[in-house]
Amino acid sequence: MLDAGNEVKESDTNSTLKQTLLADVDYSAWANGVLLSACADLTEEQLDKDLGASHESILRTLRHIYYAERAWQRRLAAGVLPPMVEVGDQRTFQDPDPEPGLVELQRDWPRMHRELHAWVDNATEPLLNGELTSLMPDGSRFAVKSWEIVVHSVNHSTLHRGQIISMLRMLGAQSPNLDQFSFYLSRAK
Repeated sequence: MLDAGNEVKESDTNSTLKQTLLADVDYSAWANGVLLSACADLTEEQLDKDLGASHESILRTLRHIYYAERAWQRRLAAGVLPPMVEVGDQRTFQDPDPEPGLVELQRDWPRMHRELHAWVDNATEPLLNGELTSLMPDGSRFAVKSWEIVVHSVNHSTLHRGQIISMLRMLGAQSPNLDQFSFYLSRAK
């Protein structure tokens, strides 16, 4: 990459990486908040109705997003990944019964977002570009950069938020616009 002087400093590209990650983390927090607000008027029956999505209901999908984001945030903070057979095993990171309802998610999720934002904001460039390793079922090693985990977490949440938008429409409820450009517009106000 070249700047006006035909030279780019390593710190310039790293600063861009951090700013991009922070924008993505903030977008995800905003989108989750907007979605939680959109679900606030639903009945308990509507929230937990099995609508045939990958996590069945709106509430179960919200919990899945929350648990996954929290697990990735904790893994980044610890600098450790579990064996890959545990990464997708939801039993390893869900809360015991009673699992959180909408009110608890509205209360607890913003704190988790602040913790992830602070981790990214305070991360050094070597930490963001550093690799976390995990053991594959066949005994081989898998490595992923910390910044790739942040991107994955945001992307994973975006996928499931889209599913919830579809479920809201199936219930005849108003679905919010969670497009990333809408987030940029919301910051301009």
